Amino acid sequence: MYENVIKFIKNYMETNKRKRFELDELEDYIIHIYGGKSGYEKNGGYFKLYVGILKAVDEGKIRAIKSSNYNGMNPPLKTKWEILQKESVGQWDKNEMLKMSDLLDFKYYERHPEYENSVEWEYIRNIYSFLKERDNREWASLEERSLELFYDEKFLYSKRKDKIDNKILTRLGLDYEDLKMKKYGEMFIYWNRGIDKIKNVIILENHSTFFSYKRACEMGVDIFGDLPDLLIFGQGKKIINSFSFIKELTSPLKLEILYFGDIDPEGFMIYRSFKERYKDLNINLQIKAYVQLLKIGNRKYPCVGQRKNIRDLNFVLDEFHAHFLDEYGEMLKNLWNEDRRIPQELINYEYILKGDR
Repeated sequence: MYENVIKFIKNYMETNKRKRFELDELEDYIIHIYGGKSGYEKNGGYFKLYVGILKAVDEGKIRAIKSSNYNGMNPPLKTKWEILQKESVGQWDKNEMLKMSDLLDFKYYERHPEYENSVEWEYIRNIYSFLKERDNREWASLEERSLELFYDEKFLYSKRKDKIDNKILTRLGLDYEDLKMKKYGEMFIYWNRGIDKIKNVIILENHSTFFSYKRACEMGVDIFGDLPDLLIFGQGKKIINSFSFIKELTSPLKLEILYFGDIDPEGFMIYRSFKERYKDLNINLQIKAYVQLLKIGNRKYPCVGQRKNIRDLNFVLDEFHAHFLDEYGEMLKNLWNEDRRIPQELINYEYILKGDR
């Protein structure tokens, strides 16, 4: 059991980069090693764990956090522990670090020599080699450059299940531009009415409404007075990042852009975030579509699990007020206060064909 306690300590430091751990974390780790609770009990269970922990304490590898509570077991153990480390000594060749200091800043590593390991050094050599040739290199995606430098195309992703230590750029004080890499979003799905010089765009939050609008446009039917040159499926929040690809199709500064989404907190949040992200563009609500939705949304569908930010509601209400539609603004406020929503799918192809009411 003691050997597994030591394995946990080593693994915990490498994975989490933290010194403090919960007793439950250690016990769960060892239960997993033994293939479950029954295997753990067969190998001595809690008592053997207790003995293993005491031995690790005697050897100066861990210590109990005095302010923590006892776990209520017999014999008792503290619920919170700290890993004790000997003062780290840098592993890297100082002469090699000095040679690279023309392009790299090693101050962080001098203060934190515990990060000086062979894997990190290999990454640093790769980064240094790239920086030496930077002016002759082309821009690449985040994934392409990560694969080149760190042998893992997803190395720099912030949300990873395996929680690896990928903060090397922070430690070196580098950013994406230094390594000539860009984090691209996914290209949005769109439909062009066959217009070369695009002027009018409508963005739809949801898939079904996008196809209903597309079907109407193909038939030459205007949608509450609007006949867009380009339709975009926003895919919910994805449009906030993916809309940057509009430059691949046309100059966004010349566009009149309308947005139509669900009447609910998330739909309002998407619109506010989208418009604030591209504040230099002409972006507005497709207000006539929202009015139609409010007219026919008598059921007031329940809104469950969405975060509400009053800034999002007020942002939309200001636009309704600017169009002298305060009556409909009051309807939006009532829905908000009652935790109700209206999905945009009520505006389907059949409804569009009937025209403005």
